[in-house]
Amino acid sequence: MFSKHHYLSHSHNDSANIFIAIVNDLIVGFISVLHFPHPKVKNIKKVHRLVILPDYQGIGIGIKLLNEVGKIYLKQKNRFNIVTSSPSLINSLKNSNEWKCIRFSRVVSQSKGSTVGNMQTSQNRLTASFELKNIYE
Repeated sequence: MFSKHHYLSHSHNDSANIFIAIVNDLIVGFISVLHFPHPKVKNIKKVHRLVILPDYQGIGIGIKLLNEVGKIYLKQKNRFNIVTSSPSLINSLKNSNEWKCIRFSRVVSQSKGSTVGNMQTSQNRLTASFELKNIYE
């Protein structure tokens, strides 16, 4: 349902936890979250996908979904991160008091081109990593 609205070309990870956004009984968005294995830091959860249908973008549904799902993970004593190359999402998170930017750079491609099939990848795009501030500590 959402694959044609997401720029990433790789398939969705079946082990992700999925949450949906519903407006007027219609599914308008979803977020999926994966455990992020880290050799030194435990309990990191990372957004795998965040997609809001085009007719519902720009009105805060994505940020609301991120914040609410993030609070679930923070209550479970996890850290909650997202990496994005969406300019509007970067801007929203950068201006939010609830999120802190932990990385802001370009993903440099080792190969020529930044598409796989018809789909764009995040290579050579400006990307930013954000972490939801833990209000429960």
